[in-house]
Amino acid sequence: MFFLTDQPKFDRSHETVSVVVGKRALLPCYVSIKDAANNGNSPFKIIWMKLNNSSILTMEDRAINGDPRISLLHAYADEWNLQIDDIDEDDAGIYQCVINTGMYKTLTLDVKVPPKIIDELTTEPYPSPIRSGSNFTIKCYAHGKPMPKIRILSYDQSDDAKIISEHNEVTLYDVSRHTRRRYECIASNGYPPDVARSFQLTVQYAPELNLVYVSKINDELTSSLVFIDSNQHEIRLKCLAIMNPLDRIYWTKDNHKLINNHRMHQHVSTSMDNFIISELVIKEFSNEDQGDYLCVASNSLGTSSKSIQLLLAPTTLPPSTTTTTTIISTTFITTTTSSSSIINELSASLMTVARRKRPKHTRTTTTTTISQEFFRSTELLREMTITSSQGK
Repeated sequence: MFFLTDQPKFDRSHETVSVVVGKRALLPCYVSIKDAANNGNSPFKIIWMKLNNSSILTMEDRAINGDPRISLLHAYADEWNLQIDDIDEDDAGIYQCVINTGMYKTLTLDVKVPPKIIDELTTEPYPSPIRSGSNFTIKCYAHGKPMPKIRILSYDQSDDAKIISEHNEVTLYDVSRHTRRRYECIASNGYPPDVARSFQLTVQYAPELNLVYVSKINDELTSSLVFIDSNQHEIRLKCLAIMNPLDRIYWTKDNHKLINNHRMHQHVSTSMDNFIISELVIKEFSNEDQGDYLCVASNSLGTSSKSIQLLLAPTTLPPSTTTTTTIISTTFITTTTSSSSIINELSASLMTVARRKRPKHTRTTTTTTISQEFFRSTELLREMTITSSQGK
C-alpha cells in the first residue's frame, strides 16, 4: 500500500512544444517517484500515447508502435522524454505522458511549416503570350504554418524591384510593350526558408516604325521630304521596326514593291528585344528614282508604315530680275510710315516709265532710258527718306 506522499509528481501539467517540419522534436516528461530512487523497483509504469488517434507509442522504456523515428530517452530515473525525428505535419497533435495510476501530463506538439508555393493555383513561370491591350492577372498562392504572407514585385530593366501587391493576385491592365516583363512572388511566414516564384511575361504587339534618311556624314534625319543632290553617288534609308512576333518588313515606291537590282538593295537584320531593321540603299540616284518610298512592317496583330519623298534638288537659280524685285519690295516694306506719300509717288513714276511707248529705234536706247529713269527715281527716294528721318 502506498501513501499519498509516495505518489509521483510531474514537473508541470501541460506544455507546448513547437518545431519546424523536418527537424527533431523532444517532448519532456519529468516524473518524481520517491521510492524509485531507493530501490529502483517502482510499481509505477509510464507510457506515451497520442490522443489524436489513441495510439500507444511507448511503454516503460520501449517504443512499441513500430515507427523508427520514435524513441524514449530515459537516462535518469525521473526523465521520460519522447523523441521524434524528422517531424512532418501529421505529427502535430496532443500527446500524453501517462502513469498507470491515471495521472498524466499533456503536451501539444505544434509543427511549423515553412512556406511552399501551390503550383496549381499559381501563375506559370512562363505564361502564354499576352496580346497588347488586354489584361493579365498574376496569381501566387502558398501554404504553410502559419499562413505565409505574399508579396508580388515587379522589376525594371535595371533589376530595380518595386512591390506592386501584398495579396495573392494582382491584375495588369491594358498591357503594352512598355509593360514590365519580369515579376516575382515571395512567400514568408517567419520560418525559413522563404520561397519565391519568378514570372517572365511575353507581350505581343503590332509593329511600330521609325524611318530616317542617313546623310553623308551618317546623321539620321527624320523628314517626310528630302532633296537629293544630283552628284550624290549613294543614299540610304533606314527603317527600324519593333514588333512581336517578328514577321515581314519591306519597301515600296509609288505603291509598287521594290525588288533588289544592281542599283537598289534592301538589307534586313534583326536584333534583341524584337527589333528588325531594313536599310534601303540606292546608288546613282537619278530622275527615275524620284518618288514616294514606303517602309511597311506587318505581323499577326497588324500593319504599320512610314513614308518619305525623295526628289532631285534644283540645279539652277531663279532669274536675277526676280531677286531685284524682291530687294525692291523689301526696301519698300522697311521704309518709314512718314514717307508713304513719297513711296506712292515713286511707284507712280516707275509705272509711268514702264508704260512709256518704246521708241522705234534700237532696244539699247530704250533700256538706257529706263535704267537712267530708275536710277534717278531711286536717288530721289533715298534723299527724301534721309531728309524725312533727319526732320524727326
